[in-house]
Amino acid sequence: MLYNYFRWNKYSDQPETLSDKRFKRAIYLKGAYASLKTLLISLFIPLIGILRLFQRRVEMGKNINCFGLCINPDYPLPEKISPSTEQIRQLVDEINITNLLIRLPLADYDHKEKYFNFIEGFSDKHILIHILQDRNHIDNPKLTKQHLREIFSRLQHITKYFQIGNSVNRKKWAFISMDEYFNFFQIAQKLQKKEFPTIKLVGSSIIDFELPFIARSLIHWWPIKYDGIGMQLYVDRRGAPENKQFGCDTIAKINWISSIMKISRKTVNSLWITETNWPLANTKPYAPAFGNCMVSEEMQTCYLVRYFLLAIASGRVSKCYWHQLIAPGYGLVDNRGLKLRKRDAYYSYKTMIKLLEGGKTISFSESTQLYRLKIENNSQMIEAVWANNVSSKINVPKKTKILSIFGELIEADDTNQVEVSDYVIYLISDIESNKGS
Repeated sequence: MLYNYFRWNKYSDQPETLSDKRFKRAIYLKGAYASLKTLLISLFIPLIGILRLFQRRVEMGKNINCFGLCINPDYPLPEKISPSTEQIRQLVDEINITNLLIRLPLADYDHKEKYFNFIEGFSDKHILIHILQDRNHIDNPKLTKQHLREIFSRLQHITKYFQIGNSVNRKKWAFISMDEYFNFFQIAQKLQKKEFPTIKLVGSSIIDFELPFIARSLIHWWPIKYDGIGMQLYVDRRGAPENKQFGCDTIAKINWISSIMKISRKTVNSLWITETNWPLANTKPYAPAFGNCMVSEEMQTCYLVRYFLLAIASGRVSKCYWHQLIAPGYGLVDNRGLKLRKRDAYYSYKTMIKLLEGGKTISFSESTQLYRLKIENNSQMIEAVWANNVSSKINVPKKTKILSIFGELIEADDTNQVEVSDYVIYLISDIESNKGS
């Protein structure tokens, strides 16, 4: 059977790369016509680029409630411990995060109760259920309808948000063409309209910054409409989130997606970044990718915070989820060995949420690799400041408290200056004293 070629990697928690060359040629040939349609749609991308010339780079005055985190039941392996739902709950509560993304893989539907019970353990949170496709369900619409109906029925009292499909532009994730994905999404949408009108379906589900596929997912003639766009917007292959790919840093990539959304009639204007992370060095075979994209735990700490700050500065991201809480190769917590180990990135994320959640963006500046995002929150002015691969000193106004990326107090030097580097620092002052300075 076709789906026997699609195998799951239990270490990196993703499908195995398709290795059978004959099979790969066959599925590329099968999807050739759909690929041609993607190519034709991509011809409109330069026109969208012209529209972007009239788009502001950032939008200020936006409220901050985008912080999200992916959590999942663990896949048991002898080399690591499998945390209980209660242990995961404690980690979630400590970091004080409200928005959670939980995967529900259709390939493992025989163990559906495990996922339902896990999700119910976080019913007080705002949950996005990410429904992962498999080839068996893609080939069997009747089975898909049956299982989606059960999922929606069982979980609609806990959440109304469901993302349909994942990484649909990657053949190893089982969709051979975008048309197959549209048909898959349509099954969910018909159920939504007829039986579950209160739920919301997040779609598109493109991984990485691949404009032809992003455009194809949003510009088409299928009778479907998304209640939000879910993107797995990884930027790890360019290193720092400020680095450019095709002339675009993270903010520019977000703006491209936003521009395509605006000309599309297939979605409401709500962008969800449903996955991002950096694979960690020396974690093979648990890392999802290998090579130059792998970073140290120190740089994971820096890049996580900076990615979120850039997403916030754009003013165009509704939710952004770090993938994920516990994973040896990329998570905030390492579960290899005999106990859970919180990485520095866990504490940097916790600090950022504590300082910025519920705030409002005021200003953003960037020059010579120095970045400054100013946010008003709880009668305080908080300025996040960092540099990309350089180090410099900035003046600090009087009566300003300086915190490290972990929330630790930093003292300015004798000239009232502080060093800025890859590690974000926070300059905090009361609103009244800020006005008087």
